[in-house]
Amino acid sequence: MAVVLHKFREHKVEPLTEILIIGIFVPDTEPSDFFYGRSRNFLWHLLPQCWGMAPLKEASLAEKKKFMASRKIDFADLIYALDADEENGDATEDASVDSHVHQWTDLTGIIDTLPNLKAVYFTRKTFAGIPNMRAQMTKVAGHCASKNIRVCKLDTPARFYSVEKLQQWKDTIVGQTTCLRV
Repeated sequence: MAVVLHKFREHKVEPLTEILIIGIFVPDTEPSDFFYGRSRNFLWHLLPQCWGMAPLKEASLAEKKKFMASRKIDFADLIYALDADEENGDATEDASVDSHVHQWTDLTGIIDTLPNLKAVYFTRKTFAGIPNMRAQMTKVAGHCASKNIRVCKLDTPARFYSVEKLQQWKDTIVGQTTCLRV
């Protein structure tokens, strides 16, 4: 059975990070240049707009990293490696991914290296059909609670952009008036 590694497995979360955004997985076969870089993912459209800035969806990686540094935001994914076989191949369906995890990312270890961390946001609104991911995020949430770090879920930035989705992100990240609990 082949193992598909996370494309950005060498990425080191900036130690001064205050906001950590957690996704699921980017296979090393993905053509994107950074987290949330797929064409049908709108994180780079939504996130800057939370602070009234222009979207960075079409921006260079350098521009995205400049934004990240200015807002003390960084990224990690829940999964480090997936088992790939004839049946699931380069699977992207949640249930298939959930049942083929080869190695989880040590998120609690990453969190422990971030002394200024104030909030963790998981880009998933529901855990329906993904019990293993739920268990991992429950573990992360418990760890964050013990350190007084805010943990919330966000509407996924994938598939489409909407004013309602932007408002939920603004209210959760910037205003901190809403929080979908993990």
